Amino acid sequence: MRNIIIIGGGIAGTTAADEIRTRDKECSIIILDAEVHPCYSRVLLTHYVKGVVGREKVFLKQPQWYYDKNIEIMLGVRAEEINLQNKFVRTSEGRELPYDELLVTTGTEIDLLNDDRRGVSYLNTLDDADALISLIGELKTRPTAERRAFIYGGGFIALEYANIFSHHGIPFGIAMRGKGFWSKVLSPASQQVLARHAEKNNVPMYLNEPSIELLGDEELMGVRLASGKDIPCGILGVGIGHRANEKVVIDAGIPTNHGILANEYLETSVEHVYTAGDAAEFDDTVIGRRIRYGNWTNALMQGRTVAKTMCGERTASRFVPAFSIAFLEMQIVFIGDTAREFADEVRQVATEEDKACELYLRGGKLVGAVLIGDMTQRGALTKNIGHEVEA
Repeated sequence: MRNIIIIGGGIAGTTAADEIRTRDKECSIIILDAEVHPCYSRVLLTHYVKGVVGREKVFLKQPQWYYDKNIEIMLGVRAEEINLQNKFVRTSEGRELPYDELLVTTGTEIDLLNDDRRGVSYLNTLDDADALISLIGELKTRPTAERRAFIYGGGFIALEYANIFSHHGIPFGIAMRGKGFWSKVLSPASQQVLARHAEKNNVPMYLNEPSIELLGDEELMGVRLASGKDIPCGILGVGIGHRANEKVVIDAGIPTNHGILANEYLETSVEHVYTAGDAAEFDDTVIGRRIRYGNWTNALMQGRTVAKTMCGERTASRFVPAFSIAFLEMQIVFIGDTAREFADEVRQVATEEDKACELYLRGGKLVGAVLIGDMTQRGALTKNIGHEVEA
């Protein structure tokens, strides 16, 4: 009987375990999950904080599911060491678990501020969501003039905070390290579409703020921008980036770059060691380069794909991911590879007062696209990723 260990109990690892069990009824499957909760939907966290869905609806799996599938899940247990020579994983409990095949789906870890106060919020886990709900409840008990929040960041998590604060009727502003939303990806014209939308919704924006200082002793009273402006707030939502959670992999000597390096089959260069999900930097044959995606649906699809390979049906990951979000009801979607530094050309094919479209090309092929405000071309663009486009 072969022993399979999966490090990481999120959607990639859990999906892989389910798919493996479907194909192999006899193998031993152990999931090591540093969190204390069984698999839940990170996509639903914002809706949970808004109060749109109940906490129980966030969970995708219950303990009984693991029992019924004969999958052992070890909650609150971290992988402290991967021993490649002797093929075992040492856990935070001190156990040494032997493996025949190892799947690493450790996801990402968020970038933190250098300081902390009660009132500073990060939105990465269910525990973070629980804490934010508590902070919002406390803020609503204050006098109206003191019910203010602030956001630091210009990407997806920052916009999630914007949607949450708006839903709860909490006034807020946004400070960004760059020149606008997704300043390393979007053109100035597309950034202006989003800036106009923020202004229309009475959201103050502070640009080119490379750092902030927290005000208050133990409890947050406000922030001081690098430009010197003090802004009072009771909650600070932080969304300044994330990176692959790969320390245990690096320590083991498994090659990494911006993530855990793998081929198109999600196999690392170490025999019998695989990766999938947000931590995987793999050879994407659709767009023609090695890339790491931090996307829920991509993680789910890679979980299924790597499971097939681990069960002898060698399968390449060829899913075109899309990151979508609404910013105060304005729809935004990123499709495929939108890394500007890897594009030969970025075409601004449409820009209007409240909409924009950018196409990312490399080697004459469409590798990525961004749509803002108008989603009518989403299906066609997704279908054309990896194909030649007219000059």
